Amino acid sequence: MANEYVLVHGACHGAWCWDEVAARLRAKGHRVVTLDLPGHGRRAAEVRRASVEAYGRAVADAMALEGVSRAVLVGHSMGGLVIPKAAELAPARVAHLVFLAAAVVPDGGSLAGTLMTPAGRAMMTGNAAARGDGTFLYPAEVAWARWMGDMPRSDPRVSRAISLLTPQALRPFVESVDLRVFYGMRVPRTYIRCLQDKAVVPARADDCAARLGVKPVDMDCAHNPMLSQPDELARILEKI
Repeated sequence: MANEYVLVHGACHGAWCWDEVAARLRAKGHRVVTLDLPGHGRRAAEVRRASVEAYGRAVADAMALEGVSRAVLVGHSMGGLVIPKAAELAPARVAHLVFLAAAVVPDGGSLAGTLMTPAGRAMMTGNAAARGDGTFLYPAEVAWARWMGDMPRSDPRVSRAISLLTPQALRPFVESVDLRVFYGMRVPRTYIRCLQDKAVVPARADDCAARLGVKPVDMDCAHNPMLSQPDELARILEKI
């Protein structure tokens, strides 16, 4: 039976990061929807609109526009904040939530306060202060080491990704997220933990999975398996 997948990217990324996974799922006969969140990819100019609520609304709107009725809704990294809000807004369109190396925060928590170290928060806020526009963008070498360290720096996949990264609005990282409705929902969920992850390290990923009440599914990769292991990731998603 064909599934409907809606794939949501994380910080600084865009719909482009799902190209290889989407191609593999479509080749198996599944329907796949990808989108750029406000401030990302082809919507980079909308960065001042960026918030967790706006991100969630963008996903819900995309599902409505595409007529999605039983989505396997996948959120990568920061997307772990987004897919619960989308599920709150469009519960009838969501069959399963997949949190991929994703941030999962308690009700009223923030990504920065829950998952980032003091050094990580300082780097992010210092970068945003230096840029002066409420956004941050990691230097290329930091982005590679943090997100794509399981691939050589010279790998064309790394070069392409770094060239397509966009500045990230600080607000979705530091704002408190109201998840009272989500935590009262019974939508099935899966957490995929990446064992070489430097962004959401395995111990933090365990905490995230525990908040969802699930045992994580493991991949032996860094933070961006959609780039480094698209075949394996597509296989895992197909089993859901």
